[in-house]
Amino acid sequence: LVLAAVGSIGITSQYLGSLVMSQRGKCFKADAFTKKATVQAMAEAHKKEFGAPMNSMGYPDMGNGRYAAELDYASWVRFNNAQRAHYNMVESAAPIVGCVIVAGLAHPRTAAALGFAYSFGRIVYGNGYTSTAGADGRMAGAAISALASLVLFGISIVQGLRIGLGSMF
Repeated sequence: LVLAAVGSIGITSQYLGSLVMSQRGKCFKADAFTKKATVQAMAEAHKKEFGAPMNSMGYPDMGNGRYAAELDYASWVRFNNAQRAHYNMVESAAPIVGCVIVAGLAHPRTAAALGFAYSFGRIVYGNGYTSTAGADGRMAGAAISALASLVLFGISIVQGLRIGLGSMF
């Protein structure tokens, strides 16, 4: 169960990455973007400098660069909200995976349940963040994943102390 929970965290990260890719396609392939004179000038400069066409998905722009600056406001917000939802997952996944494994040494079912709860919370978070509510839509998912995280951190600390201090703790 612990390994399945860890796998669910990886799949959740991939899912949130797919939200970003969806927004990339909608934003950077839209006629409103590609037909802009400034974008066409960047495409020409890119081809001249690198001998290849500019990437159609807006890379290497991560939401605050030259390409994203040419998006209309609504597209820019949607793209950046999807980016933030994914970044927030990536930023927290490694410690959570470690804690699921450590907590799972003594409490496998609890650790697995908390790992699944964290994954569920991140999906709710990402879907909320990319909804029309934007950043305000992430709160329910943030609460779910934060609660699971804090409990996992606590169990992992106690396990670490038990292993490190042995009978003293």
